[in-house]
Amino acid sequence: MEVKLWQAVQAILNGILTGALYSLIGMGMALIFGVMRIVNFAHGAFMMLGMYATWMLFERLHVNPYFGFLAAAAMLFVLGYATYQGLLRRIADRSDFMQILLTLGISLILTNGVQLIFGADYHQINFGLLDINVRLNSHVSLNLPWLLAFGITLVLGVGMFLVVMKSRLGRALRAIAQNRYAASLMGIDVMRIQALSFGMGLAAVGVAGGLLLPVFYLYPGAGDQFTLKAFVIVVLGGMGSIGGAAIAGVVLGIIENLTSLYWGNEWALVVDFIVFLLVLSLRPSGLFGSQRV
Repeated sequence: MEVKLWQAVQAILNGILTGALYSLIGMGMALIFGVMRIVNFAHGAFMMLGMYATWMLFERLHVNPYFGFLAAAAMLFVLGYATYQGLLRRIADRSDFMQILLTLGISLILTNGVQLIFGADYHQINFGLLDINVRLNSHVSLNLPWLLAFGITLVLGVGMFLVVMKSRLGRALRAIAQNRYAASLMGIDVMRIQALSFGMGLAAVGVAGGLLLPVFYLYPGAGDQFTLKAFVIVVLGGMGSIGGAAIAGVVLGIIENLTSLYWGNEWALVVDFIVFLLVLSLRPSGLFGSQRV
C-alpha cells in the first residue's frame, strides 16, 4: 500500500512538471483565440519548428537547449507576426471554416516542408543533464531537465500573464478581445495588436518546444499531438482565458500521468479526448468560466 501511495505521489509530481509545459502551450493558444477569435490548427506545427530551431542550434553551434529556446521564441515571434500580416489578416472577418482551412494548410506546409528538409528520422539530443535526478526521498525523484523546464516555464508564464493584465499592450489586447470595433474607435491599431498577439502566442509555444526537446523525440509530426492537447487545455480552462489555460495545463498533466500509471501510456491520449468531449458536453464555458484574455 505504501509503495502504491508513493507511486501516485511520483505520478502527480511528474504531472505538475509536465503540465507546466502544457500550460505554456495552452496559454499561447488562449491568447490567440481570445484576441483574434482564430482557432489555430497549426499550433503544434509551429511548436515543432521551435524544437527544430533549438535542435539545430545544439547540433551546429553547441548551444545548450536551455538557452537555445530564446532564439526559437524570437524566430517564432517574427514568423507569427509575418504569418498574420501576410495570411491571417486576409481572412480575419471570414467564417470559422475559412480560418480552420487556412491554419490546417499552414500546418501541412510546415510539417511536410520540415520532412523534405530534414527527413522523417527521429532525433534526440544527448548531454549530461539528462541523467541527473533530484531525489526527494527513497521513493520519489525528479528529473533535472524537467525541473529546469518547470522553473523557466513558471517565470515566463507569470511574465506573460502580467504583460496581458498590467501593461499598456495588455490593455490593448483585452480591449480588442472585448470589442474589436470599439477598440479601433479608441485609437488602437487593431491589425498591429492582433499581429503582435499572434507572434506572442507562437513565441510561447516556441519556448515550450525548446524546453521539450531534451526530454522528447523530435520528428516532423512531433507537434500534432500537442495541437490536440492545446485545444483540450483551452476548452478546459475557458475559451480565451490565459489564467484558466495555465491551471488547466497542470490539471491535464496530472490526469495523463495518473492514467499512465494505472492504465498505461497508450491510454493517455484517449483520456485527453474523453476530457475534451466531457467538458464540451457538460460545461462548454470551461471549468473556470469562459473569458476572453
